[in-house]
This record gives sequence, C-alpha cells and structure tokens, in this order.
Amino acid sequence: MQAIESQNLILYQTDLRGQWPQGAARAFATRLPYARRLALSSGSAAAHASLAGIALALRALTRLLGRCVHPGEMLFAQGEKPRLAPDIERATADFSISHAGPWVACAALARGRIGLDLEMGTDERITGWVLREAALKASGEGLRALHEMQDVSVHGGRLSWRGELWHVRRPAGFAGASACIVSSDEIAAVESNALGLAELFVS
Repeated sequence: MQAIESQNLILYQTDLRGQWPQGAARAFATRLPYARRLALSSGSAAAHASLAGIALALRALTRLLGRCVHPGEMLFAQGEKPRLAPDIERATADFSISHAGPWVACAALARGRIGLDLEMGTDERITGWVLREAALKASGEGLRALHEMQDVSVHGGRLSWRGELWHVRRPAGFAGASACIVSSDEIAAVESNALGLAELFVS
C-alpha cells in the first residue's frame, strides 16, 4: 500500500442510523487500551459514536501511513484529543475526530496540525462555532482558549490567530449538520470516504 502525499487530507465518515454491529464492535473494543475500553463499555449512543470515531481514525491513519495502524498505537489522555504514540515514522501525522447527531468523522493529515468539528444545525451561529472549535482542536488549546476566538473571521479560506495562519475547509456530506476542518498546512485535496456501519469494524 502506498502512502498518500502529505498535502492531501483524508476524511472518513459514517452515519450511525441503522443496525449497530454489536458483535463486531465488541470484538473491536477488546483491542483498545484497557482504560479506554472500560470508558466505552456502557453501550450508550455516545459510546457508540466514540467507538466509531476510533475505527474511522484507524482507517484514515492506515491510509496515510501506508500500513495497518492498530488500536494499541493510539493514546487517550484525559482532556486531550486522541493521538498516535510517539514514533519516528508517524511523528508528524495528526488526526481529529468529531461526532454530532448521527454523524461521526475523522480527518487526518500526514504533516502539520488538524482540527475537525461537527455540530447539528446550519445557521450562522453554528457555522461560527464549528470554525472556532476546529481551530481550538488544531491548535491543541481546547475550549480553555475559546474566549480568545470571539472575533476571528475567515478570509479566502484562511484564519489568522495568535500570529499563525490556519487553513479552513468546510466539507459537505453531513446533512443537517455543519462541518469545519482547520489545518496548519495548506490542503491540496480532500479524499473523502464514507463507511457503512456493517464495514466500520471490519479489518
């Protein structure tokens, strides 16, 4: 399998409406680090969305790195977005997971920093919120820096914040929801992949 060029963004998404693949999801969860597996054992809608997000992230990272990425290679630190365990091969790869309503997605970039946010609704308030949250995820700041982003705006697909230039994309394909991707590096193209629930946990 050949690795994708670094300037291309990989986006995987799924729609949670339909029959949840209970057996396949349970088998997939057993491969996660123990603490994460325990946190997702409730079987709630939120747990399903989180588990789907991890599965999508592994697909995206496998596509980026050109080899199979396993659940045990991911780190889940409290209060931080998931990331890959440190390794020379994948040190520059970054990814971001988000879910809202029935939608779950993961965006991954081979180099640079990336943030993805999904929210239900398409009005101006929601589109402004997803922009801010995606930027905060990309920067690694999280919601603690939200007060600094009240007046930011996008010009020509670019956002300037804290002296850095960020690149903004608003992917389609999430009916009834708004989506935004913010990255530190310019994106030449987006490779978008939709997975059905039946294939979500298939290796």
